[in-house]
Amino acid sequence: MRNALIFEGIATFFLCLAASLSPSPISVAAILCALIYMGGAVSGAHYNPAVSLAMWVRGRASAKRLFGYVGVQLLAAVLAAMVIGYYNGHSPERAKDIVEGLGDSPYIAIVEASLAEFLGTFLLAFVILMVATSRHTAGNSYFGLAIALTVLGAGGAFHLVSPSFNPAVKISGVLEGFSATLSADGSVARAFSQELAYFAHNFLATLTYIVSALLGGAAAGGLFVKLFPEDR
Repeated sequence: MRNALIFEGIATFFLCLAASLSPSPISVAAILCALIYMGGAVSGAHYNPAVSLAMWVRGRASAKRLFGYVGVQLLAAVLAAMVIGYYNGHSPERAKDIVEGLGDSPYIAIVEASLAEFLGTFLLAFVILMVATSRHTAGNSYFGLAIALTVLGAGGAFHLVSPSFNPAVKISGVLEGFSATLSADGSVARAFSQELAYFAHNFLATLTYIVSALLGGAAAGGLFVKLFPEDR
Protein backbone atom coordinates (compact mmCIF):
# COMPACT_ATOMS: atom_id res chain seq x y z
CA MET A 1 0.00 0.00 0.00
CA ARG A 2 3.00 2.30 0.46
CA ASN A 3 3.53 2.75 -3.27
CA ALA A 4 -0.17 3.35 -3.80
CA LEU A 5 -0.17 6.14 -1.22
CA ILE A 6 2.92 7.71 -2.78
CA PHE A 7 1.32 7.69 -6.22
CA GLU A 8 -1.92 9.15 -4.84
CA GLY A 9 0.01 11.93 -3.15
CA ILE A 10 2.17 12.83 -6.15
CA ALA A 11 -0.70 12.80 -8.63
CA THR A 12 -3.11 14.71 -6.38
CA PHE A 13 -0.43 17.35 -5.79
CA PHE A 14 0.08 17.96 -9.51
CA LEU A 15 -3.64 17.82 -10.24
CA CYS A 16 -4.32 20.52 -7.62
CA LEU A 17 -1.43 22.54 -8.98
CA ALA A 18 -2.73 22.34 -12.53
CA ALA A 19 -6.32 23.11 -11.54
CA SER A 20 -5.27 26.41 -9.93
CA LEU A 21 -2.40 27.55 -12.12
CA SER A 22 -3.43 26.40 -15.59
CA PRO A 23 -5.19 29.00 -17.74
CA SER A 24 -6.97 26.29 -19.74
CA PRO A 25 -9.22 23.41 -18.64
CA ILE A 26 -7.78 21.43 -21.54
CA SER A 27 -4.39 21.47 -19.83
CA VAL A 28 -5.94 20.17 -16.61
CA ALA A 29 -7.72 17.38 -18.47
CA ALA A 30 -4.52 16.45 -20.31
CA ILE A 31 -2.52 16.25 -17.08
CA LEU A 32 -5.29 14.25 -15.40
CA CYS A 33 -5.35 11.80 -18.31
CA ALA A 34 -1.59 11.27 -18.09
CA LEU A 35 -1.72 10.88 -14.29
CA ILE A 36 -4.47 8.27 -14.58
CA TYR A 37 -2.45 6.14 -16.98
CA MET A 38 0.60 6.66 -14.79
CA GLY A 39 -0.93 5.47 -11.53
CA GLY A 40 -3.93 3.41 -12.51
CA ALA A 41 -2.17 0.08 -12.14
CA VAL A 42 -0.55 1.08 -8.83
CA SER A 43 -3.20 2.92 -6.79
CA GLY A 44 -6.30 2.84 -8.95
CA ALA A 45 -5.77 6.54 -9.75
CA HIS A 46 -8.35 8.05 -7.42
CA TYR A 47 -6.69 11.45 -6.79
CA ASN A 48 -10.00 12.62 -5.34
CA PRO A 49 -11.60 11.98 -1.91
CA ALA A 50 -15.03 11.71 -3.53
CA VAL A 51 -13.77 9.00 -5.89
CA SER A 52 -12.17 7.12 -3.00
CA LEU A 53 -15.51 7.29 -1.19
CA ALA A 54 -17.30 5.97 -4.28
CA MET A 55 -14.83 3.09 -4.46
CA TRP A 56 -15.47 2.26 -0.80
CA VAL A 57 -19.26 2.30 -1.27
CA ARG A 58 -18.83 0.16 -4.39
CA GLY A 59 -16.78 -2.35 -2.40
CA ARG A 60 -13.45 -1.85 -4.13
CA ALA A 61 -11.67 -0.16 -1.20
CA SER A 62 -11.38 -1.12 2.46
CA ALA A 63 -11.96 1.44 5.21
CA LYS A 64 -8.20 1.44 5.83
CA ARG A 65 -7.48 2.23 2.19
CA LEU A 66 -10.20 4.88 2.13
CA PHE A 67 -8.80 6.78 5.10
CA GLY A 68 -5.23 6.32 3.91
CA TYR A 69 -6.00 7.64 0.43
CA VAL A 70 -8.06 10.59 1.69
CA GLY A 71 -5.38 11.53 4.21
CA VAL A 72 -2.66 11.54 1.55
CA GLN A 73 -4.88 13.42 -0.91
CA LEU A 74 -5.59 16.15 1.63
CA LEU A 75 -1.92 16.41 2.55
CA ALA A 76 -1.06 16.76 -1.14
CA ALA A 77 -3.71 19.48 -1.45
CA VAL A 78 -2.14 21.46 1.39
CA LEU A 79 1.34 21.15 -0.13
CA ALA A 80 -0.02 22.21 -3.52
CA ALA A 81 -1.68 25.23 -1.88
CA MET A 82 1.72 26.33 -0.57
CA VAL A 83 3.21 26.23 -4.06
CA ILE A 84 0.17 27.88 -5.65
CA GLY A 85 0.26 30.66 -3.07
CA TYR A 86 3.95 31.26 -3.73
CA TYR A 87 3.35 31.61 -7.46
CA ASN A 88 0.27 33.82 -7.15
CA GLY A 89 1.58 35.97 -4.30
CA HIS A 90 -0.33 38.53 -2.25
CA SER A 91 -0.24 41.63 -4.42
CA PRO A 92 -2.02 44.94 -3.80
CA GLU A 93 -4.52 43.88 -6.47
CA ARG A 94 -5.29 40.67 -4.58
CA ALA A 95 -5.68 42.60 -1.33
CA LYS A 96 -8.17 44.91 -3.05
CA ASP A 97 -10.11 41.92 -4.41
CA ILE A 98 -10.24 40.38 -0.93
CA VAL A 99 -11.57 43.55 0.66
CA GLU A 100 -14.22 43.85 -2.04
CA GLY A 101 -15.05 40.14 -1.72
CA LEU A 102 -15.73 40.51 1.99
CA GLY A 103 -18.61 42.77 1.08
CA ASP A 104 -20.25 40.11 -1.08
CA SER A 105 -22.30 37.24 0.27
CA PRO A 106 -20.58 33.86 -0.27
CA TYR A 107 -24.02 32.27 -0.51
CA ILE A 108 -24.97 33.85 -3.83
CA ALA A 109 -25.83 30.98 -6.21
CA ILE A 110 -24.77 28.46 -3.53
CA VAL A 111 -27.64 26.14 -4.44
CA GLU A 112 -26.67 26.14 -8.11
CA ALA A 113 -22.97 25.67 -7.30
CA SER A 114 -23.64 22.88 -4.80
CA LEU A 115 -25.89 21.10 -7.28
CA ALA A 116 -23.18 21.39 -9.92
CA GLU A 117 -20.62 19.88 -7.53
CA PHE A 118 -23.00 17.01 -6.73
CA LEU A 119 -24.01 16.27 -10.31
CA GLY A 120 -20.54 16.68 -11.79
CA THR A 121 -18.88 14.55 -9.13
CA PHE A 122 -21.62 11.93 -9.43
CA LEU A 123 -21.03 11.74 -13.18
CA LEU A 124 -17.26 11.62 -12.79
CA ALA A 125 -17.35 8.92 -10.12
CA PHE A 126 -19.87 6.81 -12.04
CA VAL A 127 -17.80 7.00 -15.22
CA ILE A 128 -14.73 5.95 -13.24
CA LEU A 129 -16.58 3.01 -11.69
CA MET A 130 -17.82 1.90 -15.11
CA VAL A 131 -14.62 2.21 -17.11
CA ALA A 132 -12.15 1.24 -14.38
CA THR A 133 -13.93 -1.33 -12.19
CA SER A 134 -16.79 -2.89 -14.13
CA ARG A 135 -16.50 -6.35 -15.68
CA HIS A 136 -18.52 -4.98 -18.60
CA THR A 137 -15.57 -2.83 -19.66
CA ALA A 138 -12.73 -4.95 -18.26
CA GLY A 139 -9.45 -4.72 -20.15
CA ASN A 140 -10.26 -1.49 -21.98
CA SER A 141 -7.50 0.96 -22.79
CA TYR A 142 -9.62 4.09 -22.98
CA PHE A 143 -10.36 4.52 -19.27
CA GLY A 144 -7.99 7.45 -18.78
CA LEU A 145 -9.32 9.31 -21.79
CA ALA A 146 -12.94 8.76 -20.74
CA ILE A 147 -12.30 10.10 -17.25
CA ALA A 148 -10.37 13.15 -18.46
CA LEU A 149 -13.05 13.97 -21.03
CA THR A 150 -15.71 13.72 -18.33
CA VAL A 151 -13.90 16.32 -16.23
CA LEU A 152 -13.43 18.55 -19.26
CA GLY A 153 -17.04 18.22 -20.42
CA ALA A 154 -18.66 18.58 -17.01
CA GLY A 155 -16.46 21.57 -16.22
CA GLY A 156 -17.61 23.21 -19.42
CA ALA A 157 -21.26 22.42 -18.78
CA PHE A 158 -21.17 24.00 -15.31
CA HIS A 159 -18.56 26.68 -16.03
CA LEU A 160 -20.75 29.51 -14.73
CA VAL A 161 -20.26 28.33 -11.12
CA SER A 162 -16.62 27.19 -11.44
CA PRO A 163 -16.96 23.69 -9.93
CA SER A 164 -14.03 21.42 -9.06
CA PHE A 165 -15.69 17.98 -8.65
CA ASN A 166 -12.83 17.22 -6.27
CA PRO A 167 -12.64 18.19 -2.56
CA ALA A 168 -8.83 18.10 -2.65
CA VAL A 169 -8.74 20.64 -5.48
CA LYS A 170 -11.29 22.81 -3.67
CA ILE A 171 -9.24 22.73 -0.47
CA SER A 172 -5.99 23.63 -2.22
CA GLY A 173 -7.69 26.60 -3.84
CA VAL A 174 -9.04 27.82 -0.51
CA LEU A 175 -5.77 27.45 1.40
CA GLU A 176 -3.42 28.93 -1.18
CA GLY A 177 -4.05 32.40 0.19
CA PHE A 178 -2.22 31.68 3.44
CA SER A 179 1.01 30.74 1.70
CA ALA A 180 0.56 33.73 -0.62
CA THR A 181 1.30 35.91 2.41
CA LEU A 182 4.85 34.56 2.45
CA SER A 183 5.51 36.46 -0.76
CA ALA A 184 3.38 39.44 0.22
CA ASP A 185 4.28 42.98 -0.70
CA GLY A 186 4.38 45.04 2.47
CA SER A 187 3.22 43.74 5.82
CA VAL A 188 3.01 39.96 6.02
CA ALA A 189 0.85 40.26 9.13
CA ARG A 190 -1.65 42.49 7.34
CA ALA A 191 -1.71 40.16 4.33
CA PHE A 192 -2.27 37.14 6.57
CA SER A 193 -5.13 38.83 8.42
CA GLN A 194 -6.78 39.65 5.10
CA GLU A 195 -6.45 36.08 3.87
CA LEU A 196 -7.76 34.73 7.18
CA ALA A 197 -10.78 37.00 7.01
CA TYR A 198 -11.46 35.88 3.45
CA PHE A 199 -11.15 32.21 4.46
CA ALA A 200 -13.54 32.64 7.38
CA HIS A 201 -15.97 34.57 5.18
CA ASN A 202 -16.16 31.72 2.67
CA PHE A 203 -15.70 28.74 5.01
CA LEU A 204 -19.29 27.52 5.26
CA ALA A 205 -19.93 27.91 1.53
CA THR A 206 -16.74 26.00 0.71
CA LEU A 207 -17.67 23.26 3.18
CA THR A 208 -21.05 22.98 1.47
CA TYR A 209 -19.36 22.45 -1.90
CA ILE A 210 -17.05 19.80 -0.47
CA VAL A 211 -19.93 17.90 1.16
CA SER A 212 -21.91 18.11 -2.09
CA ALA A 213 -19.02 16.54 -4.00
CA LEU A 214 -18.64 13.76 -1.42
CA LEU A 215 -22.37 13.04 -1.60
CA GLY A 216 -22.08 12.84 -5.38
CA GLY A 217 -19.31 10.26 -5.09
CA ALA A 218 -21.26 8.23 -2.53
CA ALA A 219 -24.38 8.32 -4.70
CA ALA A 220 -22.43 7.06 -7.71
CA GLY A 221 -21.08 4.15 -5.68
CA GLY A 222 -24.55 3.34 -4.38
CA LEU A 223 -26.09 3.39 -7.84
CA PHE A 224 -23.38 1.13 -9.23
CA VAL A 225 -24.02 -1.44 -6.49
CA LYS A 226 -27.77 -1.21 -7.12
CA LEU A 227 -27.43 -1.72 -10.88
CA PHE A 228 -24.73 -4.38 -10.77
CA PRO A 229 -25.05 -6.24 -7.44
CA GLU A 230 -23.19 -9.20 -8.90
CA ASP A 231 -20.22 -7.08 -9.92
CA ARG A 232 -18.56 -6.87 -6.48
